[in-house]
Amino acid sequence: MKRTPTAIATGVSQRDIIGANTANLRALMRAYKKRRRPVTVNFRELVPWLRYSAERASHSIHPYPAKVLVNIPHFFLANEVLSGDGDFVLDPFCGSGTVLLEAILANRNGLGVDANPLARLIANVKTTPLECDCLETAAVDLIARVEGSVGECEVPDVVNIEHWFYPHVVEQLCAIRSAIQGVGRPVFRRFFWLCFSWCSRRVSLADPRISVPVRARPDTYPDGHWLREKTERRLNRLRRINVLKEFAAIVYENLERMRRLGGMVNGEVSEIIASDARRLCEMPRGDWPKAQLIMTSPPYVGAQKYVRASSLSMGWLGLCRSSGLRRCEELSIGREHYYQSEYPSLLPTGVPAADRFLEKIYKVYPLRAHIAANYLVEMRSAFTNASKMLKRGGHLILVAGVNRVCGSRFSTKEHLAMILEEIGFTRELELVDAIRSHGLMTKRNRTASVIERESVLLFRKDD
Repeated sequence: MKRTPTAIATGVSQRDIIGANTANLRALMRAYKKRRRPVTVNFRELVPWLRYSAERASHSIHPYPAKVLVNIPHFFLANEVLSGDGDFVLDPFCGSGTVLLEAILANRNGLGVDANPLARLIANVKTTPLECDCLETAAVDLIARVEGSVGECEVPDVVNIEHWFYPHVVEQLCAIRSAIQGVGRPVFRRFFWLCFSWCSRRVSLADPRISVPVRARPDTYPDGHWLREKTERRLNRLRRINVLKEFAAIVYENLERMRRLGGMVNGEVSEIIASDARRLCEMPRGDWPKAQLIMTSPPYVGAQKYVRASSLSMGWLGLCRSSGLRRCEELSIGREHYYQSEYPSLLPTGVPAADRFLEKIYKVYPLRAHIAANYLVEMRSAFTNASKMLKRGGHLILVAGVNRVCGSRFSTKEHLAMILEEIGFTRELELVDAIRSHGLMTKRNRTASVIERESVLLFRKDD
């Protein structure tokens, strides 16, 4: 019987894990059906065999921001209630692939969609088992070619490159980039690009504590503060850093993660099928069957600035030119930047409670009202398209919460739930868990807030 590394450490078999998750989920559904009120849970306690700080398969292959807590998709996928072996699981906002990876670890197949090209790359690599002995050979060859490289290499179009990188760091990154372009096998080349994107951010002058690039400055903190001293040490280290050594360390760390992944899957597959959840039904369907389950943690209103957070890496990888960052952002749901001509009047959302709230906001701050209104309109389109890829009687799991718009409470999860119910879904469960992570902070301006609690809502698609 297949056993996960954590299961081996704790003596819990995969069969026992599935049995425990199944029993707990059924009990929670009964409790909700009886009371019709949200049930408070702690997902870390629900699946104690998953230690939050422990490595699991390839989850830690890249520090992409705002990942969903691994325990949540594991709980809903490794059970016998919502889907079975071989079923397809769709995540229309897959990010770096947490749900997709847990799907293949639970003997399901994953279908992913995301607007961010870096996220799509990470999700693809994270869920694709590789021939690791051959990959290691390719890594040795790649590093040797970088070490033996001479002459100048082309500098890519990275936004404000002189502001974010020391000149010698740019030179070394260019040499590594040139060598990766020469890797023959596409699956290996994608793996090295992922490692390179992580490396480029690690050796930049951006503050590593903040997902959106902000240049690290010691004078941000008072004399004697530990963060001032830490920042000074980091900047001194970057002035003499060996970038190839940093890159090689990331490559070999990730190689071990890919080895773990290979030992935990049984032939299940995960594919990135589109870049826009709002237009899923416009894409060529190919031979993909309908999904049995949709599970997703969509973006929030004015939440994580994924494009800006990824801008340095996307530039180095050639995924988006600096002049194209605005266009790339425009493809994201929940974005904040709009031209004034785009909101001469308030956009109706079709959600009465939201419309009443946003009418008041629009009188004071029309831009913020438009951001929230357009978010709901686009989420309706995304859910409508995704539902067409779900089997009748299938389920949808939504991870969402409450945040603030102009200082006032905006119930994102209830507005999204109403949209789902309007397009043919029935709510069967609502769980609430406190967030003990800074990964889902959405404070971006003086009128925003930090999300402290998230809800997990389970819906069934009506027959």
